[in-house]
Amino acid sequence: MSDFSPLSIFKSQAKQHGRLHDMKLSAAQEALARQAGFEEYHELVVVAQRTPADARLMLAAFGVRDFKDAIHEDDVFSELDQELEHLLSSAMDETNASEFAIGDSEVDSVAYDDATGALRLGMSIDWEGQQDPGRVYYGRVFFLKADVNLIRRNGRWSLGEDGVCIITSETDADRDRRTEWEDRAHQQAAESGEHRPSISMAQALASGLEISLEDAELLADAEVRGHTSDDGMIHNYWVDVEPYAEGALRADLLARFGTLEFEVDVNSFDDFHPEM
Repeated sequence: MSDFSPLSIFKSQAKQHGRLHDMKLSAAQEALARQAGFEEYHELVVVAQRTPADARLMLAAFGVRDFKDAIHEDDVFSELDQELEHLLSSAMDETNASEFAIGDSEVDSVAYDDATGALRLGMSIDWEGQQDPGRVYYGRVFFLKADVNLIRRNGRWSLGEDGVCIITSETDADRDRRTEWEDRAHQQAAESGEHRPSISMAQALASGLEISLEDAELLADAEVRGHTSDDGMIHNYWVDVEPYAEGALRADLLARFGTLEFEVDVNSFDDFHPEM
């Protein structure tokens, strides 16, 4: 099986260097190791085993200090531009723009396969066109999430066989529509809350204490305290009716609850909002 680890690539380079300059392999290894910034070849081997992402080793084996930089090497960016134009040709016809090219881009993730030498870059890419001023509402930018697959052969980076795989794509027009929908939904929710029927304190107490509305009216001035959880949500209410409950009503409440200060389920006060 082919091995495209940094150390294996360096060894292959040393063999080529030795043949080109009529040097023994050991001498070529030492020369290239020092050229890469190591004291000797043995140090390079140790570093390759312990820290394969060492910047000196990366630069010697892959021509970059970080795999993220491979996207800017050789003709990769140009190849990526051409591949995106091919993949998005039909979608571009539905926009109001032309002369598309890569705008902002960022490498979000990196995955390198030592067995195949394939490098997969997870990227965010803005694929931007020049807007047609006569059709300003049809979009001119594609916001892409894509896997860009690269290989390095003969000292050069290029798009691999799998090329580019677009994971997600949306246009600026898509985002504008989504924002409009979200704003409309928030507005409708707010309007719904404004028009939601409210209930009186007596109605809330009648429901929570299972008493008649007439009896509940006698307790309408009772103190109500809301208890909140750590997330700020009210999870129950405490109602103190002791100053207002009299006669048969007082006796009934004491018989059923054993107290005149009650914990009332929050659902009973869904449409009643006492001052906290």
